[in-house]
Amino acid sequence: MQKKVWIGLEGMEFYAYHGVYAEERIKGANFIVDVMIYTDAENAMLHDELSGTVNYELVYQAVAKNMQTPVQLIEHLAYKIITDIRTFVVKEDLIRIKIKKMQPPLNGNVLASVVEVED
Repeated sequence: MQKKVWIGLEGMEFYAYHGVYAEERIKGANFIVDVMIYTDAENAMLHDELSGTVNYELVYQAVAKNMQTPVQLIEHLAYKIITDIRTFVVKEDLIRIKIKKMQPPLNGNVLASVVEVED
């Protein structure tokens, strides 16, 4: 019997240069990224083995790598991160990513623009 669990990293913080407008790509902004993966962790639970679960370090590396390469839209950024994570998780695993761009350059007081994607 499979033991499906949510495994992930929350609150990864990055300063990056994603955005549609030139100012955003020059000035940069703070981003917060959460990644959750719904996976079978039975071997990890029963045998205390890393090979039976998702390696957090690989998740972090996939996010950090993509945060370094500027894109216009955080929707595209989410897709790129999910694509990289897919290289080391099984296709049956559900990946959920949430990206917040803190204080986006709008004509008002906005805490964050947010994109959440599941694949």
